[in-house]
Amino acid sequence: MPASPNKKLFSYACKFAFVLILTVVLSANVNANNPTHTKHKVILTDDTPLKAFEGLYQSKDNAFSVFKITVVGDTLRAKALEGEQHFTLTRKSDLSFEIPDEDGDETMTVVFSKNAAGEINGALIAGRQQWNKIKSYTPPVEVKLTVDKLKAFEGNYEFENKKGTYLQITATADGLLLKQLWDGREVNFIAIGEQSFLNKQMGFPLVFTKDANGAVVKVLAFGRDSWDKVKE
Repeated sequence: MPASPNKKLFSYACKFAFVLILTVVLSANVNANNPTHTKHKVILTDDTPLKAFEGLYQSKDNAFSVFKITVVGDTLRAKALEGEQHFTLTRKSDLSFEIPDEDGDETMTVVFSKNAAGEINGALIAGRQQWNKIKSYTPPVEVKLTVDKLKAFEGNYEFENKKGTYLQITATADGLLLKQLWDGREVNFIAIGEQSFLNKQMGFPLVFTKDANGAVVKVLAFGRDSWDKVKE
């Protein structure tokens, strides 16, 4: 998790939802016998039709984060299946695209991959996050938990990697409410299991851990950030 918990919890899905950085090296031909080292212009080719990129893409690290890519004119549009997140991908080379970053002052590169048959099968995000092209996706089904079961998750949770950073979780009529105590920001979650919750709009999962006595002791956010429940 980056230094700013706020960016991690609430910008992670948006900032990295369908953005990937991979350096594409385009080597220019150099005439070794020419002392001026004249460089030949590199011509980018678009051999793969845009239609080939269309489909559903799922984060390898977060199964609840799924985007649908469609062709819009001479660009690609990636939109989350849940919520309003969407991105326009502008082509730079055959498999490489660019989109603005979250602040809009820089661009990030989207590089797709192909399988042995030459079909688009995925993409790499930020040079480290893999997105896989999938045939279909079935959204999780909401589970109704009793008030007593929901209240068992209530309390403050401290981030393991940055002590002194806390979340507050409270039960609601429909699930749980997570509040960032450092800035007051809130996110609602529905139950999709006895100990699993999800904010569909951001593809933001929470998975709680209980001890041998059935007491909640920990919550895992985004499948990677661990928060310990503070003992009262």
